[in-house]
Amino acid sequence: MRTSRFLRQRHLLALLTLLALVAAACGSGSTATETGGGEGSEAAGGTEAAAGGDASTLVVGGTEVPSHLDPAVVYELYASNILFNTTNRLVEAQPGTGEIGPGVAEEWEISDDGLTYTFTLREGVTFQDGSDLTSEDVKWSLERAVNINHPESAAFLLGGVESIETPDDYTVVITLSEPNATFLSRLNYTVATILPSDGDAYTAPDQALEEPSAGEAEEYINDETIVGSGPYELTDYRPGESMTLEAFDDYWGDPPAIDTVQVQFFEDTAQMRNAMAAGEIDFNWNEFAPAERASLTEEEGMTISQTEGGRIRYIVIDVTAAPFDDPEVRRAMSASIDRQRIIDEVFEGAGVPLYSMIPSTFDVNADYMADIEAEVPEGTEIELWYPLNKYGDTEADVAETIARSLEEAGFTVTTQSADWAAEYSDNTTTGTYSVYLLGWYPDYIDPDAYIDPFYGGGYIPYYQDEEMQQLIRDEQTAEIGSEERAQIFDEIQQKAAEDMPYIPLYEEGQTVYHADSVTGVEETLTPAQQTWYYVLSKEG
Repeated sequence: MRTSRFLRQRHLLALLTLLALVAAACGSGSTATETGGGEGSEAAGGTEAAAGGDASTLVVGGTEVPSHLDPAVVYELYASNILFNTTNRLVEAQPGTGEIGPGVAEEWEISDDGLTYTFTLREGVTFQDGSDLTSEDVKWSLERAVNINHPESAAFLLGGVESIETPDDYTVVITLSEPNATFLSRLNYTVATILPSDGDAYTAPDQALEEPSAGEAEEYINDETIVGSGPYELTDYRPGESMTLEAFDDYWGDPPAIDTVQVQFFEDTAQMRNAMAAGEIDFNWNEFAPAERASLTEEEGMTISQTEGGRIRYIVIDVTAAPFDDPEVRRAMSASIDRQRIIDEVFEGAGVPLYSMIPSTFDVNADYMADIEAEVPEGTEIELWYPLNKYGDTEADVAETIARSLEEAGFTVTTQSADWAAEYSDNTTTGTYSVYLLGWYPDYIDPDAYIDPFYGGGYIPYYQDEEMQQLIRDEQTAEIGSEERAQIFDEIQQKAAEDMPYIPLYEEGQTVYHADSVTGVEETLTPAQQTWYYVLSKEG
């Protein structure tokens, strides 16, 4: 895949070989019931965590509760991973590499001018409601996401689509208004999920909604269930408590090795840690704090697998709100924050300071922020918001550490929090918070995935700059891997440091915690950062 050229050699090698066995011990972890602190465990809502010893059932633990299930609005990790296991897209990241390959499209051609994509669909693909997947479903699904245009969604990823034609049941022709080197990769993300157009599960407006509010857009959103064509189907969902995925009997691809995936939501990572040590859950992705991670390395039957970089943390600034409409204030904030202090005090050294939204796993990463000097305007007050039940249990510590850096520089800071699913996720684009913490996993493997959603104004709307938007269009039309494109990314990062609408903080690797009985983890631990339960196996 051409985009992999951006990976630095050392990181590429790391990603291929770094399935690091941090902790492994003898025997099956599923029966280690006498370890784990002796406090037992209880899933959120009082549901006792299911035992993880059955080879036909993978028990997944998590504290991050999805705020949505509908692909037209989902733009968060946990819900995206559920969709990656239950639905399909035209093209998809491939297990083992994360590179883009066939999804429900077996093959495709791109015109010489880069404007027309012609996809040939697989025949015999069936939705979980029993209907056949055809080209009309593809057209309807992509137009549905664009027309709903939910303000919290990734609909902007499809913004360059000029037309979609369906000359027959198994051919889809997509025409762009201008070339975009990342378009094929964008079709891999959940906003391009193919849904049944004839069923009752999903509805769509007759025409595009014009700058809809979240309330207007959600008239067309189905957050009750999922109907896709993927290897698993959602058979039970109890918000905040559990989800059950069962292997879909009519799936077009290889059937999953594990029949059932049981997702249990926990109120905090301490409870989840005890459940994992007790063998009650088999799998978790990225959520444990350093002390919990260290304690899990001592548990028998546990494996911790890691890769470098790729997920980033940052501060969003509403540049339309005073005093943050002054770039000098924003630059002073960035210059005042000690990134290494966050890593050392909150994460016990695990992480890398970040001075660009593009992480260091890409060769085009450039630091134009570390040496910025700016005077703190006297009397500047900051209300810093952070989410609860998101990114594990360390958010309060991250926010307080940032606050201390800012106060030592002369700012006056208060910290505020809100539950992610109940409130925070709905307020990330509404102007409710002027300064707030967020994190980012890439929608696709390309530096553009860390630039366009932010500086292009498609995801977070506050920063709108014509010069920056032209630079983004230029890099999207340049050849992937070219020196021209690298130079444009350099200019983008220089301008980002001058304008400072976002403050990059640190980057982290991926960490999977799993029982020794679970195999195949290396197939899902790729730069794409998607969790595919259907590639895993489990020994009884």
